[in-house]
Amino acid sequence: MSAPPEMWWTSFLPLIIVGVVILGVLFLLVLGILMSRRVTITMRTGGAVALTLASILFLTGLWSMFLSPMATYQETKDSFYNAVLIDGLKTWEYTFSVQEGDTVGGSIGIRIDGGPNASGKTFNLRIYDANNNVVWSEANTTYSKYFNIRALNSGVYKVEVQNLNRETIEVYVQITISAKVTFRPLDPLGQWLSLISLPIFGLGVWASGLFAARQRKGEKELVKVDA
Repeated sequence: MSAPPEMWWTSFLPLIIVGVVILGVLFLLVLGILMSRRVTITMRTGGAVALTLASILFLTGLWSMFLSPMATYQETKDSFYNAVLIDGLKTWEYTFSVQEGDTVGGSIGIRIDGGPNASGKTFNLRIYDANNNVVWSEANTTYSKYFNIRALNSGVYKVEVQNLNRETIEVYVQITISAKVTFRPLDPLGQWLSLISLPIFGLGVWASGLFAARQRKGEKELVKVDA
């Protein structure tokens, strides 16, 4: 599956956010200088400061949620760990479901302390994909190498172990199915910053008199209509 096309503005969005943050910091520095010189700060100025702070928090939250660096890890979806007895010249099978992109890993080996002749016994290993094609095989082995297979299609995979001996053998089977999970570590921080910016936005709008200015404008228009 191809990745969705990237919008043209996403390449400029980080620069825009950084620019707004820098302007906000400069504004706060200028405001600090004015306060240090005992310049009177009006409520409207305080509202502008609150709006600037809210904008910085909100834009930082958006960057954290949508543009911050990604991280990946392998999450185990299913696993099978067991000791299995396989009769002479018989085959043991294990099936499991996978999704495209999943990783199938594990190993299979004969228990060598099961008896005096256990070390001389061998088996064949085959792993089939959802289309019944062999994607991994080992012949005449006493202990399989650690297999690591990436599923190219979704469906039911099968592990097949064939006992090549007339005697029963005991094998240890370890199979894990895992998937790569991609996430943004800063996403929770971004959500928190975006939420706390909302009440600061409201406080800034109230203090700067934007609501009052709109209300007075509406009253003037109403008076003119009545006249």
